Amino acid sequence: MKIFLTLVGLAVLALCVLGWLVRQAARAQTRQELPLPKAQPVLDESAQLLSDKERDAFTDKASEAQKDVSFRMQGERGMGGPVWGDVMCADGVYLPQVWESDMQTSFDGRWLRTGFYDSEVAQLVDRKSRRSWRLLPEEGQALESVHWRLPRWSGETLNESGMADDAHVVMSDASFEAWLQQNVTAPAQALVALRDIWVPADFVPTQAAEQPPRLAAAPANTPAPELTLERHWPAALRHLDRPLEPLLRPNWQLLMGGSATPWLLDENHAMTWSEDGKALALYAYAAQNAASQLVLAVWSAELGWQQWSQCLPPDRKSWAVSISWPDEADESPQPLLSWAGRIVLQRVQLDTPQTERLHDGTGISCVMSAIDGCVAHGKDGRVQLQQIPFNRFYWIRDPARPELWRAQSEPLKGRPLIWTLSKPTKDEQGETSAWSLQWGEKHFSGHWALEHLVVQGRWVVLMPHDRAPVRGGSGPIQIWDGERMQAVDLPWPVERMRPVPAENGGMAARVELLALVGSLQDQGWDASAGGWRWPVQSVSYSHLARADWRPVYLLASMAPDAQGLWRLLPRWREVRQIQHPCADGDYVWRDAARGDALWWWGGLNERINNDWSRDERRIDGVTLTRSGAVLCGTGPCACPHPAGEGWAVLELVESRYGRTDRWKLHWLNPVEKELRTLELAAHTPLLTGWDAQGLHWIEREPQDRSEAGVQEPPPRQLISMPMWGQAEVEQLLHGMNGLWLRKQDLRHAEALLAHDWPWGK
Repeated sequence: MKIFLTLVGLAVLALCVLGWLVRQAARAQTRQELPLPKAQPVLDESAQLLSDKERDAFTDKASEAQKDVSFRMQGERGMGGPVWGDVMCADGVYLPQVWESDMQTSFDGRWLRTGFYDSEVAQLVDRKSRRSWRLLPEEGQALESVHWRLPRWSGETLNESGMADDAHVVMSDASFEAWLQQNVTAPAQALVALRDIWVPADFVPTQAAEQPPRLAAAPANTPAPELTLERHWPAALRHLDRPLEPLLRPNWQLLMGGSATPWLLDENHAMTWSEDGKALALYAYAAQNAASQLVLAVWSAELGWQQWSQCLPPDRKSWAVSISWPDEADESPQPLLSWAGRIVLQRVQLDTPQTERLHDGTGISCVMSAIDGCVAHGKDGRVQLQQIPFNRFYWIRDPARPELWRAQSEPLKGRPLIWTLSKPTKDEQGETSAWSLQWGEKHFSGHWALEHLVVQGRWVVLMPHDRAPVRGGSGPIQIWDGERMQAVDLPWPVERMRPVPAENGGMAARVELLALVGSLQDQGWDASAGGWRWPVQSVSYSHLARADWRPVYLLASMAPDAQGLWRLLPRWREVRQIQHPCADGDYVWRDAARGDALWWWGGLNERINNDWSRDERRIDGVTLTRSGAVLCGTGPCACPHPAGEGWAVLELVESRYGRTDRWKLHWLNPVEKELRTLELAAHTPLLTGWDAQGLHWIEREPQDRSEAGVQEPPPRQLISMPMWGQAEVEQLLHGMNGLWLRKQDLRHAEALLAHDWPWGK
């Protein structure tokens, strides 16, 4: 009997296999009988000119637009975080703010599921009935177990074999509705139609009110045309990169005399009329392209509409110019646009250049947003930060000569300087264009760079035009005070400059220069350890012309003396008090007992970018005494021995989150050429003094551990002389040119000699 049942089962299985093969053969025959698709025409001539790589991207974008469910990525892959974007379906169903890893679709694209991993609430969307459900995490897990059974577009179940039970087939619409009522708490919500897209009710934005921006009134008793506005909607939201943007930030079509103009306005249009009402200037977007950039549009009765879309002529220097929107701190902000006769003055600003931290860096980054700069130092050496003011000037836009580039500075003793483009930039790295310059009736000889800086309305810092520093240019600096031109002698070429903020919020009589000081091979650069500061070569233009070498920059300050002569300021400050481990700057301590001195320089914060605070520790600096003793990898703390027998220096060994940090306390004795080292466990040890009893120090707790209100002073702790007797002792080794270093620091001797010392060499 068992043999008979086995044979029957094999026969049934063979019939099923035979039926499946017959169906597959029929489908193959049908595919062969279908007509072949015709060759598609070339989209346009520009597509033919694309390179192989660009053509692949072009094809991918075209195929992406033809998908039924398209995930549109925003940002870049491989940038250290999850990929996010939005989902646009062919029928207009739209899901904003979706993580790519959290978005799933059913086999036929009918069902969309998002938010199962990184969100507390998940979304389930049915494109057929245009409904959505909010799912809790446990409800999302229940859906995961039946996801392959979700109903198809046709609504029919699939059970071809007839042998499976109802728990293993695709659900019908009715059965899935019953499943939802049993397993999902929240009721279904209808998708909301927003023009030509459908959005879940949870994502419908609060639309901006239908209140148009206020237009500037034309001068009275002038023949100025009447201006009106009407709400502008793009032809289709689903084709926009951000389909909800027109609802959140409406654009308004500008009408002149009842007729539509080519411009769309928002609340930042900065409109201004000429005095006679025959010309108008404003910021607007092109109506034919809602995603276009903001441009300067000018209308005049003689010439009609014109536009200036660029804020800088073609340039190859590391800088940018943007529209100068008013700061919140400005008590009397200057107008963005103004008329001077028949020309328009367009107020713009330069970006703010910066390097890694406030010390030597391998490159310049350009920042358009506000960043902080050091305005002063406290008694413990920690910085006082203020926002770096923007460097602003005006473009002179002449409707009669739209191709002419002219610029106007802020007033210098009541009169501005005027730049006129005379030579376009060369097609070489770092090159900038050349400009002619005049102040009132005075014309300056030669060619000048556009970058300049007006200081307190008394001086203007100028850069004569030269070859780019990375290509051998000298980059000299000139100061004009309205009466005489002063040249500042600098040991290196200058790439960029920026103003220094003042403690009262204004601009101080000081300028920071970003100078090219060396070159570095890529293989010698280690940003995390700051090791790029050691193997720096001198400025070599043959090196910088190669792809595997990079320039090295530093920030240096320049200011006028009591006689009004501008000089380069030393990079170090002489101090008497003991510095804090978070102190900022380079320091020189004097030891009156022995006549020695100690220079500390080059330290970094634990984060080497510009996003740092006054409570960041400084690490990896260099301690160098006048007598030649050297320690590398130390912080900005030093305390001289009262009898002139050396210095106490701190070094951060390990910073441990949630636990006490580890430090090394060094006694550097240049007389005995030895180094004694003890270990400390403290969050922030502060050296307070050294007397006959020993070295005194206190521990500062982090701010989040200290309670509000009155705080008790930290207890004073002592490193006595017997404790120093138990310390680890290391003899310093004699290096080149009279330096005494530890064994691990000998490799830095040559680089140390390449720097300028406060007391010479």
